[in-house]
Amino acid sequence: MVLVFGTVCIDRIRTIASLPKKGGYCPVEDQIELLGGEAANTASYLVMWRREVALAGNSLGAGIEGEGLRMMLLEKGLDVHLLQKSGTTPVCDVYVTADGDRTMYGYGFHIEAHHTPLENLPFASGQWFTADPNLPNVSRFAAKMAHTKGMKLYLMDFCRDNETLPKGAICQYATDWVGERDNPAVNNAWVEEWSSRHQVKTILTDGNLGLYYGEPGKASIQLPAFPPPLVLDSTGAGDAFRAGTLYGLTNGWKIGASMRFGAAAASLKVGHLGATEMIPTIHEVEAWIKGNPNVAHAYDF
Repeated sequence: MVLVFGTVCIDRIRTIASLPKKGGYCPVEDQIELLGGEAANTASYLVMWRREVALAGNSLGAGIEGEGLRMMLLEKGLDVHLLQKSGTTPVCDVYVTADGDRTMYGYGFHIEAHHTPLENLPFASGQWFTADPNLPNVSRFAAKMAHTKGMKLYLMDFCRDNETLPKGAICQYATDWVGERDNPAVNNAWVEEWSSRHQVKTILTDGNLGLYYGEPGKASIQLPAFPPPLVLDSTGAGDAFRAGTLYGLTNGWKIGASMRFGAAAASLKVGHLGATEMIPTIHEVEAWIKGNPNVAHAYDF
């Protein structure tokens, strides 16, 4: 079982040619509403791959938008009984440019008054707990509770300067938040320092440059990205990677093989608009790994 705690929201995805200058204007070429949020994205992938998932986090919100979000979750096969129906429905406006990059504006993500009561979370010793920090204090407290209950931790973007991380956790980050995009020297150094300081396994993703992986007391290594068949929208690529890595870990795979599956899944995701549409099957991910042997072998460490 994987207990996924964090953000569940509506993604309003708008495609544009490029972001305008400050005070400028650009036309929206297309717009669509889809299920989004780091927790919902990750849970959708895991359910698609036949993992047992418990989804918890922010409230879905009251009213028509909240009910619409609940229906999106049910359509993905997700159990919604842990999610509250009070407060405001979180919405993320995602602007996707012609190069597949995305810029996001979120509303309602950091309102900590409405969330799954932590006493209701189904903690299970020996199972996996994963969370994002969009509910900043609640998510961190939930992670601490999961750790004390004997769960294995996979934490995403927990990167405060004064962060307290349980020893042995796996921590995933993106160069949107730490390190520096397209700068291997800076990113390898950051991963090594972070891993040693917190005694955790650290993953830092860096788009088409792949990722950097480090363990305490060891040199960081850079692993290549799988070439995407098409780049349309990078929204949710990090969540696809996290879900793929957790899929491997729940199968008892080593960390390298698990990250390989996650990296392949992420490369297939960016060819589709939205984070949870057209989720690749296990067979499709495995075929993509097999079709790129030079990249795949790099993860055999």
